Amino acid sequence: MPPIQVRNVSKYYGSVKALHNVDLDINDGEYVVMLGPSGCGKTTLLKSIAGIIDLSSGSISISGQEVTGLPPEDRGIGFVFQNYALFTHMTALENASYGLMARGETRERAKRIGRDMLRLVHLAERERAMPKELSGGMQQRLAIARAMATGSKLLLLDEPMNALDAHIRTELRVELRRMVKQLGLTAIHVTHDQEEAMALADKIIIMRKGKVLQVGTPKEVYANPSSPFVASFLGEANFVRVTFDNGLATLLGQNVKTKLEGPYIACIRPENLRLDHKGAKIKVTNLRPFGPFFKYDVDYNGLQLSVRTTHDHGDISHLTYDPAEVLYFKEPEEGLEKSLEAV
Repeated sequence: MPPIQVRNVSKYYGSVKALHNVDLDINDGEYVVMLGPSGCGKTTLLKSIAGIIDLSSGSISISGQEVTGLPPEDRGIGFVFQNYALFTHMTALENASYGLMARGETRERAKRIGRDMLRLVHLAERERAMPKELSGGMQQRLAIARAMATGSKLLLLDEPMNALDAHIRTELRVELRRMVKQLGLTAIHVTHDQEEAMALADKIIIMRKGKVLQVGTPKEVYANPSSPFVASFLGEANFVRVTFDNGLATLLGQNVKTKLEGPYIACIRPENLRLDHKGAKIKVTNLRPFGPFFKYDVDYNGLQLSVRTTHDHGDISHLTYDPAEVLYFKEPEEGLEKSLEAV
């Protein structure tokens, strides 16, 4: 099976560019998450790899085999749809076994493998249950079991946790990654949820307006985003315009020295801003607890900033930061505000 190669892939719907000259390499055994806002092209790309959508141009190869013209059933993939697409008139075991029997396996072998998959997703005791008798989380696990039962080594997942509540989603992330790694699968998972992407991915693909903006590990993409959009979409970011003269500038009340020259956009993560008794004078406009941390909204000379801390700082009213933790971007051609828009 994989690696997967996507070369110069485009998909147009009339004048709308759903995908535009996309190039990707996905390695064997990777858990890859495609992340981006609604309408960015991530589901279109996933369905193009699956063969559900025909390309306008470009090619897709799986394990060195050109599959661009092949129908989905000949690509050797397992697909988990957003709505699970379970057969409501079949039991859990019949759902898990269906793909194998459709491929010509005997009923006995198909059921044996189906039961193995149900055990893997902790549904062995519910093999006789109908889908409507299962919780949302159980239905999702059943959909994954059905996809894996076919023996496919490539698993494609389209927003598989979208309909689940937050607690169940958190639990299933751990189970899903465990199953994929235990079975040695390659997974491509579409989501718009940043936390889900960070928790699951070996590699994250950030998309916007039909284009791939950046590919890397969660740590790489978070620490070194390629653009203001990537910085703002994967995590939170404060943006401040600053101009360097001979490498020197004043940023949020501190003097900074770099090798840069001219106008730039400084990017500071909320967790890299610190409330202190010294530094830039600020006014706290809002404070909200978020589980293990606190989120402050502060005003610095009319500039609205977000600060995240691990404890309540009381009446502290100054702001500092480490200049080494600041990222700098050239102003995007379309302008900062426009570049941050999802579509």
